[in-house]
Formats: sequence, structure tokens, C-alpha cells
Amino acid sequence: MAFDPVLMIMQPRQIDESLNSLKENIDIPKVWFRAFTESQVVAEMNKFIRETDYSHYIVMGDDGVVSKKAADTILKYGEMKEYEVFTGWMNMHLEKDGSYSKESTICLGWIPEWDQRYDGPERNEYPPWQPMSWVNNLPPDQVIRIAMANFAMTIAERELFLKFPLQTHKNKRASDHHLSYRLQRAGVKVYTHPDAFVKHLRQGWTPWKHNWLVGNVKSEIRYENMKWSKRENYV
Repeated sequence: MAFDPVLMIMQPRQIDESLNSLKENIDIPKVWFRAFTESQVVAEMNKFIRETDYSHYIVMGDDGVVSKKAADTILKYGEMKEYEVFTGWMNMHLEKDGSYSKESTICLGWIPEWDQRYDGPERNEYPPWQPMSWVNNLPPDQVIRIAMANFAMTIAERELFLKFPLQTHKNKRASDHHLSYRLQRAGVKVYTHPDAFVKHLRQGWTPWKHNWLVGNVKSEIRYENMKWSKRENYV
């Protein structure tokens, strides 16, 4: 099957800098899942994957600014059969002065079990986050095996998402952790590349409630440049 990817964007907020970067730098069909909660959006994305027939699906959050270089890198490696799951990586957040955090979203090694007394993992129950400086000092053409597929343009074939549908934890959050945990336990490898950097606009460690749409506008799915689908209303 020819490489025929589609980009699925989780959009609980209206962050124009991020959304414009996706429109300007990625020339593939896009689906905007607008004003859904996280548990709702993963259910809608799973439904979309089941009912359509693209070769690859890409999961993207709405607070990352994607450059043309990053998009091209992710699509290039995402098409290669040897990389089961490929993803971009980000700065963990922005500091108050607008500079990048010291931590990146890249973590290596084993995702540990989380404390089952809680409804999802705490921050200290992830593998250590690699410093931005560590990533930036890697050889320019080095593909890295990592632990987390953190939905910065995370791409995989349709069959993988059918086998590992998107889910949240009991707290109705952390769907990227939930997927990454299951992939790792199944022996599925996740990769990234230094050039796949996506600027993360999150302000500090807490979720950024900027221009929040969930609960304020009607949830809807918007389609952009859809080429074809099993369902006529997606064309």
C-alpha cells in the first residue's frame, strides 16, 4: 500500500501559533477533533481509524509548533518499515521568560509500573527526562529509540492503532503514557530523531488553559483536504 498518511489533531484549545504551523508546514489530509475532552477525543480518533483506510495515522496535540523540517523528518522516518512507531520530541515546557525548559520530552529505558492507588501515573513515575542539551548534542543523523510516544506527530501504520487503540487512564488523562506503556510491554519500539523537534508551548508543568474550548463550544470534527475514505461524508 502506498504511503498515504493523515494527521489527527487533538484540539481542546484555540492556539493559533500551533494550529497555523500545522496548516502551513504539513501538506497531507488533516482531521481536527475540536473541543473534546481527552477521553472523548481518543474514542473519536479510534472510530475514525476504524472507519477509514489511510496507510498511516499521526496523533498530534494542539500546543506544539511544527516546523517544515520537523514535519518532513517525521514523515520521512514514519514511512520506513523498520520504525514501528516514530514521533517528534519537544521541550518539556517554556519558562516564564520564554526560554526552553532544561528537560526534553525524551525519556529512555523502561516505563515503570505506576502506583495503583492512583488513577494514573504521577510525574515521578516516568523514566528520567533527557536534558535538551543531551538531545542537541547527538549526531545529526542518529535515530534514537525512546520510551514515550508523546503525541508530537506520533506516526504508525493503521494496523498498529487497531491493535493498540488509544485510551486514557482512569483519571481520563495521560493517553500518551497509556499507549507508550502498552507498546513497550508488547515489545513495540518507539523512535525519534534530533531533527524532529516540535516547540512545546506549555507554560510550566501544569496543563495550559489557554483559549479553552472544551465545555465552551460544541464539540465537532473538521476535515481538511481529505482525499478518500470508506465513508462518503469524509471525501
